[in-house]
Amino acid sequence: MFSIDWHQKFMDIVVYAATNPWQFLYYVFMFLTPMFIISGYLAYRLAKDIDRAEKAKRAKSQQKTNIAKVRRHAKHE
Repeated sequence: MFSIDWHQKFMDIVVYAATNPWQFLYYVFMFLTPMFIISGYLAYRLAKDIDRAEKAKRAKSQQKTNIAKVRRHAKHE
């Protein structure tokens, strides 16, 4: 069986970061940049979906209010 010593792997990364800080940061940023772009895109899509749902809810509420006004007005005639 494969046994992974997580502590040793972590320490290897720490030693690498200490000996090559600029290269380590380069790799970190190279990995994180696409993640930030994807996260920003998904946040934008979520905000648009929430706005769309709120507008639909407001429109439906306004439609129900208008129908109730018309029915009340028609009853009085």
